[in-house]
Amino acid sequence: MVELGRYLLLGALVLTVYATFAAIWGGWRRHIPWVRSAENAVVGNLVLLLSAAICLWYLLLTDQFQVEYVFAYSSVNQPIPYKFTALWGGQSGSLLFWALVLGIFSAVAILQNRNRNRDLIPWVTAVLTVTSGFFLLLLNFATNPFDLLPGGPSGGPPDGQGLNPLLQNWYMTIHPPMLYLGYIGLTLPFAFSLGALISGRLDTTWIKTTRRWALISWCFLTFGITLGGMWAYEELGWGGYWAWDPVENASFMPWLVATAFLHSIMITEKKGMLKMWNFILILLSFELSIFGTFITRSGVISSVHSFALSNLGPFFVIFLTFSAVTGLFWIFYRANELKSELRMRSFLSREATFLLNNWLFVSICFAVFWGTVFPILSEWATGEKITVAAPFFNKVTVPLWLGLLVLTGICPLIAWRKASLKNFRRNFIYPIIGGLLAGSLALVAGGLSFWPLLFFSGAGFVGMTILFEFYKGARARQVIRPSSFFTALSDLANMNKRRYGGFVIHAGAVLVFIGITASSAFNIEQFFSVPTGGQFALGDYSFEFEELRERKDPEKDVILAPVKVFKGGEQIARLLPQKHIHHKSQQPQTEVAIRSGFKEDLYMVLSGWDESTVTFHVYINPLVIWIWIGVAVMVLGGVFVLLPDRKPVRTASAALTKSAGELKHEAA
Repeated sequence: MVELGRYLLLGALVLTVYATFAAIWGGWRRHIPWVRSAENAVVGNLVLLLSAAICLWYLLLTDQFQVEYVFAYSSVNQPIPYKFTALWGGQSGSLLFWALVLGIFSAVAILQNRNRNRDLIPWVTAVLTVTSGFFLLLLNFATNPFDLLPGGPSGGPPDGQGLNPLLQNWYMTIHPPMLYLGYIGLTLPFAFSLGALISGRLDTTWIKTTRRWALISWCFLTFGITLGGMWAYEELGWGGYWAWDPVENASFMPWLVATAFLHSIMITEKKGMLKMWNFILILLSFELSIFGTFITRSGVISSVHSFALSNLGPFFVIFLTFSAVTGLFWIFYRANELKSELRMRSFLSREATFLLNNWLFVSICFAVFWGTVFPILSEWATGEKITVAAPFFNKVTVPLWLGLLVLTGICPLIAWRKASLKNFRRNFIYPIIGGLLAGSLALVAGGLSFWPLLFFSGAGFVGMTILFEFYKGARARQVIRPSSFFTALSDLANMNKRRYGGFVIHAGAVLVFIGITASSAFNIEQFFSVPTGGQFALGDYSFEFEELRERKDPEKDVILAPVKVFKGGEQIARLLPQKHIHHKSQQPQTEVAIRSGFKEDLYMVLSGWDESTVTFHVYINPLVIWIWIGVAVMVLGGVFVLLPDRKPVRTASAALTKSAGELKHEAA
């Protein structure tokens, strides 16, 4: 299986090189058989990569510890699900998984376009195979997952080192694949945009495919980033879910740019503006996805998520430079054809708010990028690594996030081209009232500083905007086709999934903003050192520690500290914070006890113990669950947008009885 895996990777590289040259030759000479051959080679490449992954899975599941990768990331007592997920738990395995997912996406894109976008497909195929070839070069010549330990193929150690205990968590069975699907999905918009530039087909043909792939990637990235936050919240035991860690930032930056692109592409479709800007955003999102892979796998940054220092850095730098130069060359080569069809007439217009929205997203991305690479740059310049911590990111990005939140409410309300005073009076009065009410309620809750108060007010403003838009649309639909309000609302959303699915995404974002603001502004925490049977209290809760207990498992020793939780004199829960001491690494691992609710989370950590006392770190984190619910709403909204619109069914009488006001609403 080791030899088979090696030959499969080598065969995939050869097939990818062939597909690249066949696609370029067929596209240049307009020779269809060569293009078809390249497309078939892409499908063949997927078969080889899937077979190689199956080989590695077999080696992991059967404890073939003579293989260096299996020895490093698996062990005899490791649960089977974590042996399976060890495929992406290490450097070379994760790169194989990267190549496999890209192979799946490439084959799907090629098969989808067997009979359409034919001018673009040769160049799309070439971009996809060049990217795949880069990862296959790494797998074959820099970090092969089928390398053997120095002892050779015969025998091998009786046991392996095992997967990092922090990664033996169900979130980590899903979180990395979701991020990979998001990262790799951004290769498809890049390939189609570059195909459009090279072929000169710069009409709207490529936009629909690109937008759908970008939205699919955005959904995966959103879900994957959130799973990482949930893992950090429950596994690391520091009471938070986002620490501006470099690897967190690496996944967040392409998400920011992809979100900007999904907003700006609407201006291109409706008004023929921002064409060049969209190509730049697509290029930037792709570069950031590769950059995120680079800083995680090269070891140039220190993070709990990153792999050890390796020799992959120069390879990634070369590929990043090559892809960026290629993309920029074609963008500027077609610059005259990418000029906007219309000029912006007013800063008080929907076009202007979308443009400002893009600037804010890119500004946040730049701030995160600068803070992430600053330790690397400082070490190169001075020999000393200066780390940029959370206060920097919070100070720089909080005002920008507030601006984005407010724009989320303004964009749907303001008119295209130029807003009038009448437009402001008609559309903004209820959202402004909603913002003032939300701010007043937050102020009554007490203890708010300047920024949280503004965020709660902004959330109320945006929430009322969304409700207002749904209400207006449903009422207009009722006039056109009499029905119940909820039937009209359902018909309205199904006929324009992109618009109303976007509102659902924005509603989810409002919940996320509320959860983040509340958990930051109202949270409390305290350390308690208590003896067996000791009591302590925090907020509305009182606690009683029972006694320290110990349990021995095959892989680890478990220290348990059961605590009874009381509220209003009645017991409401029994929490069980733990410490796990793994036999192989002797690495202590925190297992947090959480009682989660819609109002707040009670979060308890076993910090330490001695002969007489046990120390707990207790947090009360308000509204954290709203973050997870908000993200779920955002992803569901994204999936809803991807569904095809239902065409309206109208009776002749309904069409003839429209009032002038209804026609104006439809036009707006």
